[in-house]
Amino acid sequence: MAATDAKAMGELTLDDQTSQPTPSARRYSNTIQNFEHAKVCKQEGNELYKSQMIKPAIRKYHQCLLYVRACQSKYDTAVHPPPVPVNAEVKEQLERLKADCYNNLAACLLLQPNCDYTRVVTYCDNALRILPGNVKALFRKGLAHYHMGNYSTARGYFNDAKRQRKGRGKDPP
Repeated sequence: MAATDAKAMGELTLDDQTSQPTPSARRYSNTIQNFEHAKVCKQEGNELYKSQMIKPAIRKYHQCLLYVRACQSKYDTAVHPPPVPVNAEVKEQLERLKADCYNNLAACLLLQPNCDYTRVVTYCDNALRILPGNVKALFRKGLAHYHMGNYSTARGYFNDAKRQRKGRGKDPP
């Protein structure tokens, strides 16, 4: 695959002339930089989703998850500096960001013509592990089960989403 094709597909590539990672592939040694880039990728994904540009939005959410992973990972080689420890507040924000990306990926996949509903369920499970009772994740998981023909399972998730929504009161604007 040519470098330009890989870049168009959103894959991580090296610049042919400098052998340096392209900006989309670069991970930063600074946890705060990775966190900021993760937030930017999520926001860009949200804008692309709103513009009905689903595949590019999916790429942005995946990039966001890579930056989040870079913040949370423990490097196993001596090539990378050890990660900066994150405080509880940043750790909570990272987890929320990760859950939002999984939830948004599920929403994107549901809009695809040949949706992989099993993958939607997996993304919703990932979001629900972090944010149990998340109404959108419960609803999307129910929708995926419905489309897979698991009607009683779907009903259970729809009812869970309904209960969670009633328990929260009004949705925020």
